[in-house]
Parts: sequence; C-alpha cells; structure tokens
Amino acid sequence: MRTVGVAVLGLFLGVLAGLLIFGELIGRIVVANNNGTVEAPWTFIIGFGQQGLAIAGAVVAVVIDRRRRAGSSK
Repeated sequence: MRTVGVAVLGLFLGVLAGLLIFGELIGRIVVANNNGTVEAPWTFIIGFGQQGLAIAGAVVAVVIDRRRRAGSSK
C-alpha cells in the first residue's frame, strides 16, 4: 500500500513539473519564437511531455522509495 501512495505522489509531482516545464516554459518560448502560433510538432511535444513526466515521476518515486527502504533495513 505504501508503494501505491508513493507512486501517486510521484505522479502528481510529475504532472506539476510537466505543467511548469512544458506548459509554461517551453510553451511560452515556442509561442514567442513563432509569432504567437504553435505548429503541429510542438503541440505534441507540449501535450505529451506533461504525461511523460507524470509517468516518469511515478517510476522515479517508487525507485527512490524502494532504495531507501532497502538501505534502512540493512
């Protein structure tokens, strides 16, 4: 049950990081450099980048939790 909680926490932190990085930072840079428009490849990168970071956040959180539990039990 602890692993599920850690995975959910990592998922939410990944979504937050994705929104900040892809939604705000990269989105604003792309719009500024393309005269206010966003073309097809960038829409996919911005849209799926957030989801990718959410999944990566969940995986990294579980890996870190398992390593900390394995290190503390020795």
